[in-house]
Amino acid sequence: MKYPLQSKTSTWLGLMLACVALVACGKKEAATATPEPVAAASESAPVASATETPAHALLFVLPDKKAPADLAQKLAGWKADGTLSDVVLTQYVEHEVKEGYSQAFADFALLDFPSEAAFETFKANSASALGPDVIVSRVDVLLDKRSRKNDPSQSVFVTGVYESLVDKDKYQEFTDDYIDPNMGNQYSSGIMTRYTMYLEREATGGVAKPKAFLVTQYASQDEFKRKDSVKGNYKKLLLGGDYPVWQHIDGTKKELRRDYSEVISKPVPLP
Repeated sequence: MKYPLQSKTSTWLGLMLACVALVACGKKEAATATPEPVAAASESAPVASATETPAHALLFVLPDKKAPADLAQKLAGWKADGTLSDVVLTQYVEHEVKEGYSQAFADFALLDFPSEAAFETFKANSASALGPDVIVSRVDVLLDKRSRKNDPSQSVFVTGVYESLVDKDKYQEFTDDYIDPNMGNQYSSGIMTRYTMYLEREATGGVAKPKAFLVTQYASQDEFKRKDSVKGNYKKLLLGGDYPVWQHIDGTKKELRRDYSEVISKPVPLP
């Protein structure tokens, strides 16, 4: 008679112990799960600042003006103190003599700033030290390709200057569809180590509309001598082959830009 009672009691006790165990396990799991790594990290981690976008400007001195004697020293100083993240200074050698062309500049520098704020600070506090004859123009980079062999100190610089007749988006399309394939051949041949297209945000230097500057670097004087043959042969290929988009742009590019100058310049070492 006692066995059934003992069995019921054992069963009841077993169920109670099982429930207690389940509750205890549940509490243990809850305690373990409470400090979730992701949630804890997101709450305690400091807010990360967005990566700052570099800013770019071109510095140039018009042919009838004069750069300060210490221009190279000033640029070197601004690079040393972090105002500039990079700078390349060049000096006029010669320009293409052609109807409608001009010299464009006597001195020319590519200025890279670590951020837009850095450029604005430079513009407000330091640019005036360059004097009234130096123009610093904020630009957008529409295209930039550089090889590992690019060495500004050994390069021959050729800068094509054009007055843009269209808005930035249209000039970007022109750059992508026409300039990039054209320059890309010289680049892949090894004679050119860099080509960059800059577009001014505002008109400067007495020209009515913003100018586009196509800055190219040839690896050496010997490689520069190959420019005409490499460029000419490839252009014949594009004009004679099945490249309707490129051919159309080549025939209508005067609607997009006005040729202004082509200048050869040499690098100026910074102290």
